[in-house]
Amino acid sequence: MKLKLTINGELQVCEVHPMKRLLDVLRDDIQLKGAKEGCGKGECGACAVIMNGRLVNSCMVSALRAYGSYITTIEGLGCSVAPDALQTAFVEEGAVQCGFCTPGMILAARALLERKQEPDLEEIKTALSGNLCRCTGYERIFRAINRAVKEGYSKNIVSSSVSVNNECSPELNNEEKNCYYSPRNLEDAVNILSKMESKLIIIAGGTDVFPNAKNDELKLKSVMDISNIPELKNISLEGKYIRIGSCVTNAELMESSLLKGSASLIVQAASKSGAVAVQNMATIGGNIMTASGEADMITALMALDADIRIIGRGQKESIIPLEKFIDGYRSTVLKRDELLKEILIPISSAKNKYEAFYKRGTRRALTFSRVALACCIEKDAEGCVTKARFVAGSMSPVPIRLRDVESMLTGRKVDAQFAEAAARKAGAIVMPRKESAYRKKVTENLVRKFILDSY
Repeated sequence: MKLKLTINGELQVCEVHPMKRLLDVLRDDIQLKGAKEGCGKGECGACAVIMNGRLVNSCMVSALRAYGSYITTIEGLGCSVAPDALQTAFVEEGAVQCGFCTPGMILAARALLERKQEPDLEEIKTALSGNLCRCTGYERIFRAINRAVKEGYSKNIVSSSVSVNNECSPELNNEEKNCYYSPRNLEDAVNILSKMESKLIIIAGGTDVFPNAKNDELKLKSVMDISNIPELKNISLEGKYIRIGSCVTNAELMESSLLKGSASLIVQAASKSGAVAVQNMATIGGNIMTASGEADMITALMALDADIRIIGRGQKESIIPLEKFIDGYRSTVLKRDELLKEILIPISSAKNKYEAFYKRGTRRALTFSRVALACCIEKDAEGCVTKARFVAGSMSPVPIRLRDVESMLTGRKVDAQFAEAAARKAGAIVMPRKESAYRKKVTENLVRKFILDSY
């Protein structure tokens, strides 16, 4: 394909494979070596760049997806002769050792300071949680960012956020046109699916797909990228339901005022699912389609009694409960010619509503859950539980409802003694495949904590 994109303010054109990673395009075709190949799985941040105003891991972005984008790399900030003030702060604070991970660190800091002029230490740590460094030490990095802030760096930033024209389709050759698709509207996407004789790999964020196809675009022989379909990127209120398009990213979920007010459980789950560069790419629909017990968004959505809207041949739509949509490990009821259009979340009228999403893993960010728990309780004016939902993830092939715990709580006023009984019941229900005693105990502790916090 003929790839056109703007890098550091200059239009670049090159011939590449549609599934070639943006990281490889930058290094091999554009000869910009600042972004580095680290883990290749979106976990280290060495390849981070800013794309259309958002920090992303370039090892998880295809050329097909990057078409028409605006990219800022470390070379676009400054050079050894005329360094950017943020680069200078890193050097003067001793925040640079081997330098391998430094470009990603600086761009993560830059992306943060574009959005927040005076971040506190916790916000800086969160912004850098997806960037690993094993030789410099993070305290010097934190000091470098604080130094840049104190010197007024944020006030002089020219934002890299741009309005991207998504109507212009990638320029594919005749052979590629029969294998790779990037529809710009929902009708075209459904029509492509209905005409395919074999199954297409559908990519939205790519955060699950590209790690599995690391360094080998040939594994992705038949692909449709749906990330540029506007109808799949909306969050709206319709009647008694919140509608979330399947291509809405975790970052967009976290920024939604509608979700913060009416479905905070989704915001909590999104904030704990990956670091910033992953949150900027990963989509809610993609997480659902993994159909994995470790899928954070599925766990949260099941606790909210979410439904799935499917669209298929002839634009025919149907709605199915999320619990029935996922029919096994890595398996859904979606047919080959159907597409997950949106998620529907019923809005509760309860005034006393408590929600929490807990996740325990080996790291704070970018970790698969060893235990995940989504909790939701509604109470009446007298304090009696009118509705309870508890969903456990990461301990079975798919997330499971703790229905016995829900039944214990419904219709009762909950006290500390009852919280203890519910916690023990939760521990008895979950049947982890590994680390059974640990996971059961953590589940008990989290159920107890949630009930007591809502008491």
